[in-house]
Amino acid sequence: MTDTERIKEVGLRTGGLVVGVAAASAFNEFVPAGHRPEDILIGAQSVVVAGSKGPTAGAWQCPDHRLMEITGYDFRENVAIHVMCDYIENTFGYQAIQAPSLPTAGHTPPMSMMLAAVLAGLGTRSLAANIILHPDYGLLYYAALITTMPLTPDHPLETAVCPSPPCVEMYRKLGTTPCLAACPVSEGGCLDGDIDADGQIASSYYDRERCTSRSMNFGISTVQKSLVQIVTEDDPEPRRAMIYSDFFTQSLSSLGFYKESVAQCFECMRVCPVGRVHRRLK
Repeated sequence: MTDTERIKEVGLRTGGLVVGVAAASAFNEFVPAGHRPEDILIGAQSVVVAGSKGPTAGAWQCPDHRLMEITGYDFRENVAIHVMCDYIENTFGYQAIQAPSLPTAGHTPPMSMMLAAVLAGLGTRSLAANIILHPDYGLLYYAALITTMPLTPDHPLETAVCPSPPCVEMYRKLGTTPCLAACPVSEGGCLDGDIDADGQIASSYYDRERCTSRSMNFGISTVQKSLVQIVTEDDPEPRRAMIYSDFFTQSLSSLGFYKESVAQCFECMRVCPVGRVHRRLK
């Protein structure tokens, strides 16, 4: 096995369902200074990306959509990244660091995990809010590491995962796709888009703010909003009720255990045919 293959194998054994590698320099074409691997780790040569399935097949079938948030399924890929960082530094003597992905202001992360996954050949963007879809597993959660170690890079996929053939067929008959029909912007939803004659995405629209108001119901923003109401409430009884409410308790739990809200609304992905085979068990 090559050194690159050995590192990937470590990631696959410790939480990653898929692992890919991108050259650090590949990011320069797409992102501005300040958000590139070399801005985070001086001398960066490679970015290793790990993806995990997140929710179990059973979780996808749960009618209570809050389960996706409460159970915090989406951090197994981070374990793989931590182990690979240690492996690179202890075995090969190169520096390695987990790439930061949490937002620092609004929706702008220090480094895009979506782009990292695309450049590492693990998926392509979709009509559903630009979510990255792996060709086999569909929706995955991604984390990455940056290292000064030169590794053999993978390459972006040549064939777009979205739209899938069933979605193209549905669009030609009905003018929509499963994800667009699940949350159409024309009916107050978040998604819209078009597919061209070649079966490729011609345009896509995503109402990020509307989606956030529905899917990010617990976390930093809700704690802030709740605190404004609590500290401006003069009556001690309603103030106490707000502090001990299930809503405020869940928001604090989200901060304490999962760092920030992940999402409760998975309807566009629940109906996506890509990776469905892995969500359908006995």
